[in-house]
Amino acid sequence: MPTYEGSDIQAAVNEGLQAMHLTREEVTVDVLEAGKKGFLGFGRRLAVVRLTPNEQPSQVKQSAPAPVQAPVEPTPTDNLTSTSQKRKSGAETEAELSAYLEAITAQIGTPVSIHVTHDHRSTTYHLKTDKEGLLIGKHGKTINALQYLAQTYFDHHMKGKQTIILEVGDYRQRRAAIVSHLADKAAREVVATGKPVFLEPMPAFERKIVHGHLATNHHVQTHSEGQGDRRSIVVELARTF
Repeated sequence: MPTYEGSDIQAAVNEGLQAMHLTREEVTVDVLEAGKKGFLGFGRRLAVVRLTPNEQPSQVKQSAPAPVQAPVEPTPTDNLTSTSQKRKSGAETEAELSAYLEAITAQIGTPVSIHVTHDHRSTTYHLKTDKEGLLIGKHGKTINALQYLAQTYFDHHMKGKQTIILEVGDYRQRRAAIVSHLADKAAREVVATGKPVFLEPMPAFERKIVHGHLATNHHVQTHSEGQGDRRSIVVELARTF
């Protein structure tokens, strides 16, 4: 019997019914693959079903009609793989993430080649392109958004804590120097005026740079306020000197 595919089970059944010119009551449905939506475009699979026409009453000899097997609708958890299924090898995750980044950067007009390096706590994807400014975006918004997606994908598929960094040229190094300079400037202002200073909103990894940079300055202390992409650091006088 032929099989039919669709974005979900119902779509696959409808495809088969249309091809066979039958109604739902005239077939038995066998679900061969429930399909899944995947995550961020990764791992998406179509649903696959087999449709078998039911026997007509005249063909049945002293036996009840064959039972009709109803399609099994996927539960909410069907769209997410189990813990053991979703965990992938580091090499597989790295390859899929590289392919995703190559595809999405090509779509926004900044095709890249990728080189990956590792250390104990982070994995850096070095993106080489002729359009660095466009890929980085104003105030780093484009590259930071891509880095957020990459980190989310990694956390979903891998065990352990690993920081994912997307680097374009030496942008991260230059940005770290700028952020450290802003932190020093804010600390001097706090000491001079006694009033707290609110830094511009920053992504989590940049806030971490500020916290770490000012940790050795015993005249000030830092904490974060706000939600989401509006979360920022407050630099204020330390409670004790």
